[in-house]
Amino acid sequence: MMPCHPPVLVASALTAVVCLACALPANAAENPLGGMQLLPGYVHQPLQGIDSVVGRITKKDGLTLTYEIGSLPQPGGLRLGGQFSDRPKQVPPAQLRWYREQVVHGQPVHLAYLKDNQLMVSFPLKGMNVHTKVENADEMAEALLMLLTYPGPPAKE
Repeated sequence: MMPCHPPVLVASALTAVVCLACALPANAAENPLGGMQLLPGYVHQPLQGIDSVVGRITKKDGLTLTYEIGSLPQPGGLRLGGQFSDRPKQVPPAQLRWYREQVVHGQPVHLAYLKDNQLMVSFPLKGMNVHTKVENADEMAEALLMLLTYPGPPAKE
């Protein structure tokens, strides 16, 4: 497999997947993947969370993406367990290979690729964090091709 070239790969993947998204349901608990389009061979496995919606997206001999969807904290309000926290934004700079912010279908997306090959992606308006370990360009492309379909296109009026 080819080595990962993050800046080129991210730019290419972001451009390629912006038009792949589908519509979001109203409630993340009903469909936590929000219409995310999984690549062939990937399976969604909901897990039991205590104060948030959690699960995994896996492929045999492939990536395992783990997600958590928490409630959005109210500005100035008390922070509670299970509430969303923008994890990519909280990574110390010394641990980062790169950090990017992008808007996909009007939704902000924050992406951090760490020196230990962890990819962290958050959707701040949806309260979702996802992380996975990517070892090469193919795995990075697979992760981004699925994850960036999560926000879905804007609702048609």
